[in-house]
Amino acid sequence: MRRWILAAALAAGPARASVFDAFGYGARAGAMGNAHAAIADDYTGVYYNPATLTVRKTPHVGTGVEVLLPALDIRRDRPAGDESPPDALPQPNVGVNLGLLFPLGGLIHNRFALGIGAFLPTVNVTRVDAIDAETPHFYRYDSLPDKLILAPAVAFEPHETVSIGVGLQVLGKLDGSAVVELDALTRRFVRKDLKVDVELATGWTAGLLVRPDDRLRIGASYREALALDYHLLTDIGIQGAGRLVADISGTALYTPEQYTLAVGADPLPGLTATLDLVWARWSRAPDPTAQFDVTLDGAPVGLDPIAARSDEVDLGAVDTLSPHLGLEWRPTRAWAFRSGYAYLPTPLPAQTGRANHVDGDVHQFGLGAGFTFADPLAVHESPLTVDLVGQLSYMPDRRMEKADEADLVGSYAAGGHIWRMALNVRHDFH
Repeated sequence: MRRWILAAALAAGPARASVFDAFGYGARAGAMGNAHAAIADDYTGVYYNPATLTVRKTPHVGTGVEVLLPALDIRRDRPAGDESPPDALPQPNVGVNLGLLFPLGGLIHNRFALGIGAFLPTVNVTRVDAIDAETPHFYRYDSLPDKLILAPAVAFEPHETVSIGVGLQVLGKLDGSAVVELDALTRRFVRKDLKVDVELATGWTAGLLVRPDDRLRIGASYREALALDYHLLTDIGIQGAGRLVADISGTALYTPEQYTLAVGADPLPGLTATLDLVWARWSRAPDPTAQFDVTLDGAPVGLDPIAARSDEVDLGAVDTLSPHLGLEWRPTRAWAFRSGYAYLPTPLPAQTGRANHVDGDVHQFGLGAGFTFADPLAVHESPLTVDLVGQLSYMPDRRMEKADEADLVGSYAAGGHIWRMALNVRHDFH
């Protein structure tokens, strides 16, 4: 039978963490070290803590643009040889974020709120790219987090001091096949069919917000692990030559299960301080490389059947606990100045074997400002807010000493930094 069957898979960034996990959602949160699970007061709550959606009692819409400029580097002890895989380094990217929040008024007095947030990369919207384990690459920052993100949520305020919320993280999931019939003698395709099944991969989010008084907020949130599974099947049959079947599968775009405990306080008029502690279950992270199960039946040409299967790699990942701290000072009703810091420990051990899933501890610094003024178009009396942030993610050099001196890559040091600059505009409707 002359048939060649292959599968297609969704293209979505190979990053192991979303852009929200790595850098934050919105300019205000990014400037405050992403310590936002207790003090979010707009649509960004769909990510940090869906319960916070009830805080702002007016509808609003916002959008923003952000630029990611990575300068991560891998410095090998010896030059790369012809058989050594090249380094795979993150590239710059530009993205757009959007958000909407609608408190529901009427008889329920704004005790319900609906929110939705989205991030759209403009360079690579979605792709699946499983990098070989031996290729040196940055595990949490592969190609930067290029995946499309959609996050709807709903919140309810049963009491003026308590809010609860639930939401979803949404990714596209795709399996498919292409059927191609090839006449080897005439080198002509006699059939070309494509079938694609698109599904949604979702993960739950939930949150709680308690406001004992006007100057104290306590928050807690949960995000379910989320990943995109892909499956490619290749069945190649050439008349008179044999048959090759390759089954390729794997998991991409993995985001770990996360628990956050947060507190926000206003110790002085115009001053807000906040602290988040985020526990991420990286120990459950799957092998990020593609798995191959290949069989070759060469009976027509006198070959015995051959079967081979790739071995899964144990990442050795561990859970992490990340502190996030932020400050906001509002000297006037119009101006706000912000700063923040987060420590993001690596979940991976040093790479001493054949694998090169490179990672290191990251220190994240944020600095930003916001300005609120009347609508310049004079269409509404409601305020228009512009927020800016400059964020630096710094990864100190980390040594990877190879146990085998004959390793194709050899020992190396890895580290560097990533700049993120973002501008957000939000308009409130009264």
